[in-house]
Amino acid sequence: MAIDDANASVSRRGFLKAGAGATAAVGATGTAAAQEGNESDGGGGGGGSETVALTGDNVYDPEELYIAPGTTVTFDWTSDGHNIIVDSKPGDSDWEGHEPIENEGFTHEHTFEVLGDYEYYCSPHQSLGMEAVIHVTEGGQNPNAGGGGGGPTLPDSAMTMGVATMAALVSTLALAFFFIKYGGDYEMPE
Repeated sequence: MAIDDANASVSRRGFLKAGAGATAAVGATGTAAAQEGNESDGGGGGGGSETVALTGDNVYDPEELYIAPGTTVTFDWTSDGHNIIVDSKPGDSDWEGHEPIENEGFTHEHTFEVLGDYEYYCSPHQSLGMEAVIHVTEGGQNPNAGGGGGGPTLPDSAMTMGVATMAALVSTLALAFFFIKYGGDYEMPE
């Protein structure tokens, strides 16, 4: 059977081109989605701002935050019945938290100037684990995160997309190998 314009799209070469194109498209889409879903301002550069949400899941989000001195943190109530009780702080810090229980829509701001750890909790929900800590460090970085400054971390969504893309690529290549090895244009005896 000869390959002509009518059946060229079903040739092995056409199949491989289509498979490679589809795999590349899936990979590019997944990478773009993972990057879009993980945008962040990267934590304090000093003089910046961060937000901590007091959520309906009875957690502070994030539960651990690294900021530089001079960063303003806005505590945003996204559900009812929370407060901020300071458990421990550096001795010369003036942060007192916010003891009155507030409801959704309330905000409280504080600019953290003193280096150190600020541990706090929500008194109505402490037994449920609603506790958090703010670390004020030079440069706003986690000193235990590894040396050399590292690079950007890989978010879970990007890892998932990478694994899915690799699985699609391997499947496509295995199928292509099968067709190349066992498929073919055999001429039928007349």
